[in-house]
Amino acid sequence: MEYAVVDIETTGASNKVTEVAIYVYDDEKKQIIDEYSSLVNPERTIPPFITKLTGIDDDMVSTAPRFFEIAKEVHRITENRIFVAHNVSFDYNVIRGEFKELGADFRRKKACTVRLTRKLIPGLKSYSLGKLCKELNIPIFDRHRATGDAKATTILLQMLLEKNQDAVKTVAQGKTKEGSLPPHLPKETYDRLPDQTGVYYMHNEEGKVIYVGKSKEIKTRISSHFSDNSNKKLAFKNQIHDISYQITGSEFLALLIEAVEIKNHFPEFNRAQKYTGTGYALYKYEDQKGVLRMDVVKNKKYLDKPIASFSNTTRAKTFLRELVEQFNLCSKMTGLQTTNGACFDHQVGRCKGICIGKEAPADYNIRVKAAIEQFTLQLGTYLVWLKGRNREEKAYIYIENGLYKGYGFIDELTQTNDISELLETLIAQKHNVDIQHILNAQLQKIHPKNIIHFSNSQQ
Repeated sequence: MEYAVVDIETTGASNKVTEVAIYVYDDEKKQIIDEYSSLVNPERTIPPFITKLTGIDDDMVSTAPRFFEIAKEVHRITENRIFVAHNVSFDYNVIRGEFKELGADFRRKKACTVRLTRKLIPGLKSYSLGKLCKELNIPIFDRHRATGDAKATTILLQMLLEKNQDAVKTVAQGKTKEGSLPPHLPKETYDRLPDQTGVYYMHNEEGKVIYVGKSKEIKTRISSHFSDNSNKKLAFKNQIHDISYQITGSEFLALLIEAVEIKNHFPEFNRAQKYTGTGYALYKYEDQKGVLRMDVVKNKKYLDKPIASFSNTTRAKTFLRELVEQFNLCSKMTGLQTTNGACFDHQVGRCKGICIGKEAPADYNIRVKAAIEQFTLQLGTYLVWLKGRNREEKAYIYIENGLYKGYGFIDELTQTNDISELLETLIAQKHNVDIQHILNAQLQKIHPKNIIHFSNSQQ
């Protein structure tokens, strides 16, 4: 069987090839029978950090062939051969992408030397190419250049074939969860992950948190990260060296901890919750006809205290729509619609007609006050009991004057509503706008008996 061992260098995020090297290894002859290498003009600027890593700069590729000029040779040398690379999904997907831009469908059977080494040489601390070469005494030159890395990968493949040729063929034909693991993540780290509810943290080589997530089933969720081999995900996976976690017992608590931890660590690969401001707020006011109205506007410190604050208008209006639906309010009177006549909800029978004078303001205002009252209960001081991490435990969260103060765990047999006693076990947390959004959504799902309200005298 013949294997085309490939390594490429790219521009980074845009994943345009800057260098390619291919060695064809014949397992029957036990030798390299063909080879090809070339710098490639990516037709765009190479970022400085890529130049620092690979040594390839714009001047070096300025006179190099563009990919369409070498595509025929890449196609020829890989045709009817197993496409092999270290972390093969990355190299294979980039090459496929280059061919796709040319209108060609590039498909090859493939094998990953990361997957094979995990299978045939288990228990190593790292499966990165550099660490493997050091561990297995494989000579490597021009590290992070295509020719040097491809030659080292070829030697590694030869060693693996000598160990178990059938295993190589098996991996080339199918997929395994193990094979999709990040190359720097020890299999033992993945194996010990629990399928319980909690928060997980992905760390880079320096131990820095680069991603925070939450899930009802941590291991299953993490596995789904690894099954995605898009270029964006591969860049993420290549930075993962370790995973830690904490069990929470309930998804509500996991959401709260996740929101705080994203603000604490500001992880590189978390996008949704990086905004820390409270740019928009929901206010109430009474119009000239005596109708209580609500509207989402930019948060201004000089205005009266808002009903709620939000990081963006989408979240604010989503919350407002929930109030409209729950309390049968008018979309026009809440700023969600701006029609001249009746609101759409009235046309379909959901609004009682306050927008066109068919309902008395006093009657409508009762429902508005009920909606505000329900929410303002969340601005008080209260305790919420939640499921613990095991059967013998209860979890709780503590909110004081509407601000999330933290959470804790207590033995179910000694469960108490004594604030002073519980504060001794409280794990302090910082309130933020995302916490407020979570409280808005999740408290509606909690049974009233599990929410303990306190007066000022009880605090």
